[in-house]
Amino acid sequence: MSDYHDVICCVQQRNKYEAIREIVENCPVFQDLTDKDRFIEAVKQRELIETTGIGRGVAIAHGKIRDIGRVRVALGLSRQGIDFSASDDKPVHLLFVIGSSPFRQVEYLKTLAAIMRFVKVTDVREELIRHAADIDFHDEREQACLEFLRMMAEQHFAAFFDTKFRSRS
Repeated sequence: MSDYHDVICCVQQRNKYEAIREIVENCPVFQDLTDKDRFIEAVKQRELIETTGIGRGVAIAHGKIRDIGRVRVALGLSRQGIDFSASDDKPVHLLFVIGSSPFRQVEYLKTLAAIMRFVKVTDVREELIRHAADIDFHDEREQACLEFLRMMAEQHFAAFFDTKFRSRS
């Protein structure tokens, strides 16, 4: 498995905009963006339209700029929680930040669907939150959580979506 440390980081900020910035600036998956500030601004502008806090401690913030060649996803884990004005008014402990190009809509939607498949599983959410302070998943035994970590580390969401959902047909 590739290293999930490139895509998962601990978040200290409690303000949603500062937490988004912290993830983009600290997760290596975003390090080669040519204009991080413009990307962060795109995520913030999307968040101003309507919160991406979907409830159950999860938010999926996203922004689109032209010069992102492939969909990228990072996950910020927050032990204390982030005020996201989520639909259930609870703090967010799992903050996903998705970056994509407006020309990669299908890949973006498959990525979103693959993430949603995992975060709806209570055990996966709880395991991720449990590791929010140390990001040490070496003792992880929950198969669904290991699948999620593999998907995040490899950043192949569309392929994962196609494989998992085609096998159900």
